Amino acid sequence: MKNKFDGLVPFYGGKRRLAKYILPHIKGEVVADVFMGGGAVSLACKSAGKKVIANDIAYRSKIVGEAIIKNGKVHLSCEDVYSLFLPVKSEMFVSEHFIPKFFTSETGKFLDLAFANARKRSSPKKELLEFVLYKFIMMTRQFGGFGHNADGKLISEGREMELLEMSSEARAKKVEYMISHPLPLLLKIKDQINGAIIDNGRDNEVYQMDCFEFLEKMKAEKRKIDTAYFDTPYTGSLVYSQHYKVLDQILEEKIDTDSDDEAFNKSEAIKNFERLFSASQFISHWVISMGYNPSSEKGIKGEELLAIVQKFKPAKIYYLDHVWAINNITNKQGRAKSQRENVEYLIVTE
Repeated sequence: MKNKFDGLVPFYGGKRRLAKYILPHIKGEVVADVFMGGGAVSLACKSAGKKVIANDIAYRSKIVGEAIIKNGKVHLSCEDVYSLFLPVKSEMFVSEHFIPKFFTSETGKFLDLAFANARKRSSPKKELLEFVLYKFIMMTRQFGGFGHNADGKLISEGREMELLEMSSEARAKKVEYMISHPLPLLLKIKDQINGAIIDNGRDNEVYQMDCFEFLEKMKAEKRKIDTAYFDTPYTGSLVYSQHYKVLDQILEEKIDTDSDDEAFNKSEAIKNFERLFSASQFISHWVISMGYNPSSEKGIKGEELLAIVQKFKPAKIYYLDHVWAINNITNKQGRAKSQRENVEYLIVTE
């Protein structure tokens, strides 16, 4: 499974390291991953031979789903990667909006050209190449986000050597990716993504919908779903549409991205959980993944969410032996106190 997970993007809140705890609780042959996110649980279930119906409101997640969850036969070739460099008319969207704050001028020009070439292709090659570029962008970003821009500033000032000399090993690797020709990294990413593409003999599906609309659709169509897996955001946690806004703008090629993903981050989170579980009663088995930080009171405590679930179905709670890490990376100095204290748990219906 490790090699398959290498095909994904390390995602804040992603479940690559928790999939081994989650998968044993997935019952039956058909699983609905209602909040697909980075795709770790969908990929784990697909690898276990289950039919996966994956959903997420974000286009960034739909790209992952189309590339490696729905797709099981089409792989990327070296020629596909080379095609990203073909001369083609582009809108210069990245160069216009994200240079020099987030990318060097050379990287911006490349991304404009590459996305224009990727969008000319038909599915699933289109999404596979978009996913290559998605991973490329994230592999150049410190801490997997867009808040740290000091490196780009130093590069734009011609201070690359100074930056490399002062950088940690992990930071230096990202700096290397920022200043090098993109082709070697793109070929590496191509191999990683290909390693995650498997044909499990199932007609796997991917949707980009609000969770409530998705569940309503599944119920109206009388779909047979054995397990629903829920990995919602939680109150006080990272709001993905804000954290990944630059990425979303680039992938969707528009400045005004609109992803209403805050239903479980706001003060009415409890009410929305009740609405979520009420809408899911046609599915016999649920697995809910959640976390909270006792020191900050962020998130929903296990017993509190268990009580909500038990209004609808008998359930048990399982606390996990897991320490959260930024971007799925552990540094040599160890994790911050808040990371060590974060509690991860599963609620599983009986």
